[in-house]
Amino acid sequence: MSRDDTNADTGYRRLWRDWLSPYRGLILLSVVFLVVAAFGAAGYSKAVQLIIQAYETADTSVIYWGPLSIIALSMTKGLSNYIRIVAASTAFSRLEADLQEKMYQKLLFADLSRLQSDTPAALAMRFSSDTQLVRLAVEAALEGLSSVLIIVATVAIMMSIDWQVTLVLVLVFSGAVVPVNLIGTRVRRITGSSQDELSRMNSDIVEGLSGIRMARTYQLENRLARSAADIFARLRDLKIHLAKWNARLSPIMEILSGLAIAVLLVIVSWRISRGTMSIADFMGLLTGVSVISQPARKIGATFSAMMQGRVALGRLYTILDSADEIVDAPDARQIAQTTGRLSFDHVGFRYPNGFEALSDINLDIPAGSRVAFVGRSGAGKSTVFNLIPRLFDTTSGRVLLDGTDIRDITLDSLRRQIAVVSQDAVLLAGTVGENIGFGRPDATPDEIRAAAKAAAADGFISKLPQGYDTPIDPAGGHFSGGEKQRLSIARAILRDAPVLLLDEPTSALDAESEAAIRKALEQLAAGRTTLVIAHRLATILDSDMIVVMDQGRIVETGTHEELRARNGIYAELYRLQFSGA
Repeated sequence: MSRDDTNADTGYRRLWRDWLSPYRGLILLSVVFLVVAAFGAAGYSKAVQLIIQAYETADTSVIYWGPLSIIALSMTKGLSNYIRIVAASTAFSRLEADLQEKMYQKLLFADLSRLQSDTPAALAMRFSSDTQLVRLAVEAALEGLSSVLIIVATVAIMMSIDWQVTLVLVLVFSGAVVPVNLIGTRVRRITGSSQDELSRMNSDIVEGLSGIRMARTYQLENRLARSAADIFARLRDLKIHLAKWNARLSPIMEILSGLAIAVLLVIVSWRISRGTMSIADFMGLLTGVSVISQPARKIGATFSAMMQGRVALGRLYTILDSADEIVDAPDARQIAQTTGRLSFDHVGFRYPNGFEALSDINLDIPAGSRVAFVGRSGAGKSTVFNLIPRLFDTTSGRVLLDGTDIRDITLDSLRRQIAVVSQDAVLLAGTVGENIGFGRPDATPDEIRAAAKAAAADGFISKLPQGYDTPIDPAGGHFSGGEKQRLSIARAILRDAPVLLLDEPTSALDAESEAAIRKALEQLAAGRTTLVIAHRLATILDSDMIVVMDQGRIVETGTHEELRARNGIYAELYRLQFSGA
């Protein structure tokens, strides 16, 4: 069952159990002073009644205790509200941070299929908009509790003044229950649509700006602007619609407050004419109605905020409750060092959307060999690479490392056997040296420098303002594509893993750097199992084995000379690339 289908009580009970209960002390402190503030607010009606009675009986002492009682009530209410707001804000700020931290940890370790179901921008929205809505909802809930306590305490004091008139007034205010519930339901639906549109808006903005060079080259600015404008318009209309429904709460409560005062005036006029009510009682009840009116309005807004929070909770629980399939088996074992022998035994793989990427892959890769994967785009080469470190699991068949099914090996020890250099060199926040050393946290500065030299990166690193201690941003704006690629290669060299996965490792390098890197990779590959994806066939001619893939299947295997002699797909690709030679 989806969390969006979970009723609000279950959602908020769980929020308390899992996230708010650690801060129960702060929340309890807030509630205690909330009660004090409620009785302080409710005390106004009784104080006014007693003051008016003193005026009617010409009790001159009222000149002393009257103002002092109002000041005491004001100070009690003001200080109590300050303490409860600070305590509650502290608890709810920690709640928001906890939710964000837990979601990030969940996404960091989530299956790739789960991450690919949403855009990064849509997922990022959960950290800002959705967590904020949850925080606003619990804040509103506490405000709602405050309003309820003020109403209950004030009604109790009004009952002590005249219980019959008070009951009539309570019946008048209870007329808000049905319309407020209707408005809350509508607000919940509109909020769900608004959050979806916000996700689409963020995705469109991120994609548009990240591809701005391409967009300007192909003059796509107007098209992107029109697409975004449609989303902006839908989001605008939803916000206006939401504002209209929320705005209906105020006139409803305003009308009911006015109706309550009108009813009070009618009853009081009749009772005073009969001598069964005093002016002091009337003023006390009128003050009570005035005290009740404001918190009664807040209850409507509280209900609306909690409906919006319910939608946000459903979206957050979708992430927090997602079950990962790429996990350690109960009997998975740690491995120390492997030879790097890989086998694919009738391997098939189908993506969650139903696309069959691999079908009946059978392949033995001896330890220490260099194997190249070639084929047209979409042939399944990258999928093969993704299966080895278990970024995805096979849907049929097995992948074996040294004769052991990789699903029987712990993820941590399996991935320690693998180093990767992809087409997209990823740099993380930190120094240059830290980025090279991420694969081996225990590496010494000398080892990091040696890896950089082997990757032909030491030259440009040494020219940086702080050398290996130069801080870089994740976008790697300080470096060219070739320099980022060399840093990535240095990271793989330092990791010193028995299995190397090279996905176009020299694609961003110039001829001179490529020659240096190829030499470094040849030295590194000695004694290690090296798998290479290459579109430039000149880089893999000396491979021990070339695997040709097409439409998710292995169609040819052999050395360069053997495959050329067969005059198949590989020979065709070779002729296309070297036709001008």
